[in-house]
Amino acid sequence: MQKRKSRSTVALGLAAALFITLFAALGGSIRTVNAEGNNYKIVGYYASWAAYGRAFNVADIDATKMNVINYAFADICWNGVHGNPDPTGPNPVTWTCQNEQGQAISVPNGTIVLGDPWIDAQKSFGDDKWDDPIKGNLKQLWKLKEKNPNLKTMISVGGWTWSNRFSDVAATAATREVFANSAVDFIRKYKMDGVDLDWEYPVSGGLAGNSYRPEDKQNYVLLLQKIREKLNAAGTADGKTYLLTIASGASPAYVQNNNLSGIAAVVDWINIMTYDFNGSWNTTTGHNAPLYYDPATASTGLTEPANYNIDKAVTSYLGAGVPAGKLVLGMPFYGRGWGGAPAAGNGQYQVSAGISSTGTWEKGSYDFYDLEANYINKNGYTRYWNNTAKVPYLYNPSTQTYISYDDAESIGYKISYLKSKGLAGAMFWETSGDRNRTLQTKLSAELGGGVIPTPTPTATVSPTPAPTATPTATPKPSTTPGPTATATPAPTATPKPSATPVPTATVAPTPTVTPGQCTAPAWTSTGIYTQGQQVSYAGYVYEAKWWTQGDRPDLSGAYGAWKVIGVCGNTPATPAPTASATPVPTALPTPTVTPAATATPGAGAWAPGIAYKAADTVSYNGQLYICQQAHTSLAGWEPATTPALWKLK
Repeated sequence: MQKRKSRSTVALGLAAALFITLFAALGGSIRTVNAEGNNYKIVGYYASWAAYGRAFNVADIDATKMNVINYAFADICWNGVHGNPDPTGPNPVTWTCQNEQGQAISVPNGTIVLGDPWIDAQKSFGDDKWDDPIKGNLKQLWKLKEKNPNLKTMISVGGWTWSNRFSDVAATAATREVFANSAVDFIRKYKMDGVDLDWEYPVSGGLAGNSYRPEDKQNYVLLLQKIREKLNAAGTADGKTYLLTIASGASPAYVQNNNLSGIAAVVDWINIMTYDFNGSWNTTTGHNAPLYYDPATASTGLTEPANYNIDKAVTSYLGAGVPAGKLVLGMPFYGRGWGGAPAAGNGQYQVSAGISSTGTWEKGSYDFYDLEANYINKNGYTRYWNNTAKVPYLYNPSTQTYISYDDAESIGYKISYLKSKGLAGAMFWETSGDRNRTLQTKLSAELGGGVIPTPTPTATVSPTPAPTATPTATPKPSTTPGPTATATPAPTATPKPSATPVPTATVAPTPTVTPGQCTAPAWTSTGIYTQGQQVSYAGYVYEAKWWTQGDRPDLSGAYGAWKVIGVCGNTPATPAPTASATPVPTALPTPTVTPAATATPGAGAWAPGIAYKAADTVSYNGQLYICQQAHTSLAGWEPATTPALWKLK
């Protein structure tokens, strides 16, 4: 997504607290409601590398103008490394797989890992403490939720540059299991609400070195089904609804190479990348994201112009069995440029010399805020309008530069179109491209804004559900014109200490006290808790380390919002088993070792090498645990250290 793709504390008063409580009780909708009563999603991608040379941080995002942020990108670990060495890609480098401390980790093939541990989780911003276990962009995303309680955050995996291992992951039941378990671990650890797969592309397309198989078509559905299974189980355990989405191509080849109806049956929605229909990979000038087919393109040399437009893509998806209510329309917050374009037709549909010599961060690509400031009817450029395709374009006759882009007018036509088709909302690539918020304001004004005015049950989503390279976002065209993406980790560095953050002040409801066990009130999933507040859960007393809602205390772990105080009725010194400082395994794979035995449903002692089933009971260190998901035990996966696998009985 650039795609290009490659794809960022206000105290809550009593009223806000009551709003959040009601919101959560109604299922945690991520839709918006506009004045006409229609529900829409507004999904914005934040590219992790924007925090480098582009100097656009997560804190710069206007969280009130969207209800979903997709954080781009995480990657897939394979043979101890991640990245893509394909020399045709924009960033042909691999790195060791690392945790949030920048330490190399050994995880099974197919495990989701941080794409850039430094910027993702180590860099100190403003009020971070030097010893906070998780900082960086991911922690900054937590703070955005304080500005918009309706906001959901998703981890986007892959993208144009990092789709090289998806086919391998989807190919076997073992690697699908690993990937799905690691997705749960990732969103729990980094307090996210779901996972977005950006596989570019199954069966064909994408970078030349990517793994491909004809079986990708069916294997993609199997992978998504496994992820959905794990997310549903985790959601039930955590009292949440975790989301699953994909970013998809808009070409006829993508429709042919995927079981779209099967995918739609599993995911919450599909973000269709309806842009990058034309670019400098084709020397004929065209439009980046035309809404409709323009017959004037028929003999211009553009690639299949009748097929490369938004209306054709949407119609094809609907015809392939994707419900309109599960399709989110992609919109670009950038333009594409050509140089050496003859003046005929004001540069439109002309055979050019290729990519333009100017751009915002790289040649041929222009962020919308830059177009506003320096190009639209400025510096020799004149804005023109194609009333058939419903998009603007710019032309400078002195430099023979042609630029195709979207503005508020064309976005308005696309909003009207998605409404007329009954689509689920809008997605855009990406937040830093619209720093003046012109296009985001247009979307939120017409699609209902980022916050639900009055939550109602009908507005809920169905509960089923480092490196030495300088960050860049230079895309390369796929063999099939379509969206692209890049991601570039930056060098690892030692974070510096900074000021201690001031906790957010909120008001928590008074939950029911656990009868006969604790004087501390019982934890509730809808309660809002602030630093220092104590609750009881499953016979233990926990204390909040910061503002939190919906985070179950026994699943919090060493880096979560809760710390254990002690056993109910005892001196606060005995830790609850699930609060061990030992980290939860990054992935829960199916081991290659042959299990020594099969567990019985009784309460035998836990041991490694046993094939445990869901609901099996074991004893460990004097406590009873219930198995949450089937696995073969390994040393290091003891019940007290793996809340993803075991819970106290």
